[in-house]
Amino acid sequence: MSKDPGGGASQGQPQGLAEMLGVTALLAMLRRRMWVMLLVGALVAGGMFTFLQTRTPEYNSTALVMINPRQTQVTNNQEVVGSLPRDSSTIDSEIELLRSPALMSELVDALGMMRRQGGSTESHDEMADQIAGAIEVRRRGMTYVIEINAKSTDPERSQLIANTYADVYIASQVNARIDAAQNANSWLARRLAELREDVQRKESAAETFRVQSGLVAAQGTPLQESGIQQMQGTVLSAQADLAGAEARYRQLREMQESGASLESISAALNSETIRTLRDREAEIARRQTELETRYLPNHPAVVSVRAEREDIEQQIQREVARLVANLGNEVSVARARLRQMEASLHTATGDLSNNSTASVRLRELEREAAASRQVYESYLQRYQEIADQDQLNTSDARLLAYARVPRAPSSPQLRISIAIAIALGLFLGLAAGVIAEVLDQSVKNADELEAKVGYPAIASIPTISKRMMRQMPPAERHPSGYLVGRPMSAFTEALRVLRTVIVYSKLDFSVRVVAITSAVPDEGKTTVSMCLARVAAMSGQRVIVVDCDLRKQSINDVLDVETDVGILQVLAGEAPWRSAIVKDPNSDAHVLPVATSGFTPRDVFGSDAMARLVTDLRAHYDLVILDCAPILAVAETRVLVKHADTVVVVARAGRSAVGAVRTAIQQTEAAGGKVLGVALNCVLPHWQSYADSLYFYQSKSYYSVS
Repeated sequence: MSKDPGGGASQGQPQGLAEMLGVTALLAMLRRRMWVMLLVGALVAGGMFTFLQTRTPEYNSTALVMINPRQTQVTNNQEVVGSLPRDSSTIDSEIELLRSPALMSELVDALGMMRRQGGSTESHDEMADQIAGAIEVRRRGMTYVIEINAKSTDPERSQLIANTYADVYIASQVNARIDAAQNANSWLARRLAELREDVQRKESAAETFRVQSGLVAAQGTPLQESGIQQMQGTVLSAQADLAGAEARYRQLREMQESGASLESISAALNSETIRTLRDREAEIARRQTELETRYLPNHPAVVSVRAEREDIEQQIQREVARLVANLGNEVSVARARLRQMEASLHTATGDLSNNSTASVRLRELEREAAASRQVYESYLQRYQEIADQDQLNTSDARLLAYARVPRAPSSPQLRISIAIAIALGLFLGLAAGVIAEVLDQSVKNADELEAKVGYPAIASIPTISKRMMRQMPPAERHPSGYLVGRPMSAFTEALRVLRTVIVYSKLDFSVRVVAITSAVPDEGKTTVSMCLARVAAMSGQRVIVVDCDLRKQSINDVLDVETDVGILQVLAGEAPWRSAIVKDPNSDAHVLPVATSGFTPRDVFGSDAMARLVTDLRAHYDLVILDCAPILAVAETRVLVKHADTVVVVARAGRSAVGAVRTAIQQTEAAGGKVLGVALNCVLPHWQSYADSLYFYQSKSYYSVS
C-alpha cells in the first residue's frame, strides 16, 4: 500500500481516458527512450537500406493465363474430363497445381532441352533448385487471371522461364484430356466387342423360337393378339357410350319425377326444336305482358295471347316426352350391342390362352435382345463422342499475354528499399525502446516510484545540465553552489518543496530533526542534505547539517574545509559541539563536519553522547539535518534513524534500483525510523509526470536562471 507524506494510505484517484488506455505511459516511455530508439532505428534503417541497394539486380517477367469462364461447346456431348467449376476454390486449386513439383519437373525438362541447345552444362537438379525460387504464381484480384512471375538476373532468361511455364501448364491440361480420352476409348472398344456378340446371340435366339413356335406377327405383334387388342378397344368404346346414354336418361327421369321446370329439362336435352319453341314462348310472354299492362284481363287480345302461350307450352311438353322416349330406346340398343361385343371378346380370349406359354417365352427373349441392343447403342454413341473430343484438344485455360523482356530491373527499387528500411528501423527502434524499458529496473518519476516502491516522491529534484553548470564560477560548479547562484531556478524550487514537506509533514509536532539517507552510494544524498540546509537557511531558518558519513566525508569536499575537530571528537567528549561548528560561507547554515583524520570502529552513534548531541541541537536549531551513510552499505545508519523525527530516502532517477529503494525503506522502518518519503534526485525533464512535485517540464516560464 502506498503512503502519503503524513503516513496515511493514499486513495485511488480517478483516471482519464488516456491513462486508462495506457497512452500516457506510452508517451512517457517514448520520451524516456527517444535516443535509444532513434539510434537503433537509424542504424537498422541504414544497414537495411545499404543491404537492399547493394544486391544484384533482378528482372521480373510476367505471363498471364486465364481460366476460361466460357467454354466453347462444339459438340453437345459429355466430356471425359469435365470442365472446371467457376468458383474461387477452383482457381486456388489451379494455382496450387502451378506450384506443384510435378509441373515444375516438366518445366525443368523443357528448359533443360532449350539450354542444352545453347551449350550449357547445367544439370537437371541444379536447374530445379534454381527454378524453385524463381517462379511466383498468384491470382490477380478476384478475377480468373493467374499471373506467372519469373525472376532472374538475366532479363531474357526471366522472359523464357515465364513463357515456357505458361506453355507447359496449358500443354499439361491438353495432354491430360487426350490421355483420359484415349484410355476411355480403349476400354470402350473392348466393351463394344463384347456387347456386339451378346446382342447378336440374343436376337438370333428370339427369331429361332418364333419360327419354331409358329407365332406369326404383323409389324412385330402376333395376328391373334392384334385382333384381341382391337376388340378390347371396341368394347371399351361401347361401354363408354352406354354409360353416357344411361347417365343422360337417368338424369331426365329424375328431373321429370321431381317436377323440375321446363327450363331445366330443356337445358338438359339440348334440343334445337325445344330451343326454338322456347324462343317463341318468350316472345309470346313478352306480348302478353304488354297487353296485360294496356287492357283488362277479359279483353279479347289478352285472352288470345294466353291461349297461344298455353299451346306453345303443350308443344314443348310433348317434344320433351318424345326426346326422353328416344333416349330410353338408345340406352337399350347400346346395352344389347355391348353384350354382343363382350361375348365375342370372351371367345377370342379363350382361343389365345392355348398359345400363352409360347408367347410369354417369346416376349422374354425379345426383351432381353432389346435391352442388350440398347446398352450396345449407348456405348457406341459414347465411343463416337469421345473420339470427337480426342480431336478437339481443348483446355480450361488460355494464354492472355506472353511475358516481355523487362527493360528495367524489378529490384532493388529505391522507394521500396527506403520504405522497408524505414519500417524495419521504426519497428526495431520501438522494440529496442520497449526492451530497454522492460529491462530497466530503476524509477524515472513519481508515478513509477509510487507504483513500484509503494512510497510517494515527496520531491522531484531536476538534474542540472552541463551547459547551465558551466555558466557558474569555477568554485561554485556544484549543485549547492548552483542553488545559491540561481535562487529562482527549478532546481532551487524543488529543494524548497522538499523543505516545506519536511517542516510541515507532522501536524501534532514540529519536525526539527530529519535524517537523509539512500540505498546505495552515489545517489546524491549529501548533495540533497547540503542543498536542503542552504535553502532552509535562505528561508530564514536556523539550520545545521551533521555529517554522519564517517567514510566519505563528502561535506568537507563541498565546503572545501579541513578540520581537526569534528563529530567524533564531540561524541568522545574531547571538544564541545559549538567549537566544532563550521559556518557555510554561502549561507547562514551551520555544518558539523567529520575531522580529516576521523574514523572509529566504535559504535559512537548508538551512545548516550549522540542522544545528548541531538537533544542539544534540537534545542538550538529550527532544523537539524543528519547526513547519513547509505543504509544498505553501512550499519551505523540503522542506529542514526532512531534519533530523527522523520527520514527521507534519496533515490537517483534512472539509476536507483526499485528493489534497493524498497529494501532501504523496509530496513529503515525496521530500525525504528519514520520514513517520510523518497526524494527523487537527478530527474530529467522528459521523464517527469504530473505526479512529480514540480512539473517543471511545462512550467519553464516560472523559473529563471538569472
